[in-house]
Amino acid sequence: MSDAFIREVDEDLRQKQINNLWKKYGKFIIGIAFGIVLLVSGRALYSSFVESKYIEQANAFSKAVKLDGSEITAALEPVIASDVDGYEIIATFKKAELETAANNIQGAISTLDQFIKFGTVASVYKDMANIQAAILELDTAESDVVRARLALILNGTSKFRYIANEILALSELRNDELEAAILRLEALVVDVETPAGVKNRADQYLSVIK
Repeated sequence: MSDAFIREVDEDLRQKQINNLWKKYGKFIIGIAFGIVLLVSGRALYSSFVESKYIEQANAFSKAVKLDGSEITAALEPVIASDVDGYEIIATFKKAELETAANNIQGAISTLDQFIKFGTVASVYKDMANIQAAILELDTAESDVVRARLALILNGTSKFRYIANEILALSELRNDELEAAILRLEALVVDVETPAGVKNRADQYLSVIK
């Protein structure tokens, strides 16, 4: 049995393990991204709810989420276009969540990209949108595409830089950039400020690939 054949089998097994880890954690990470948005935007909504424009959009959003299927996403469009802080955010991410659940991944990415480009919101919400879009692109995009999307987060002081590095490491693994992925994951493990969840997942990825 040749060394080349053994290496090929080993690589296949390792890739399957990586895929299994992503299946295990992927939905969890996506859930975190959506959860953070709902929490932060929810606080903004609560503090401003007394204004009539917020009440109007609250009613529109409430009616929209009670609809079925494509009717929901269509009803969310005017809420997104309202430019009302909070509801523009929560409606965008709700629409992306529904498109993801319907396996319309490109539609969800497009929704998030429109928000990133045209949304009249604080940069933290656009960071969240880029994180979410990068997660959705993992299965199809080259690592350079993911790296470019996350560049401002990776090179800044955003609290999302840790999960951004995790996502980029996964993209590097999927694109056979093993050395780069290992260095990135090791950096996450040794950084004392890395959140426990990210550090634990990075350690598990390393246990598979090293």
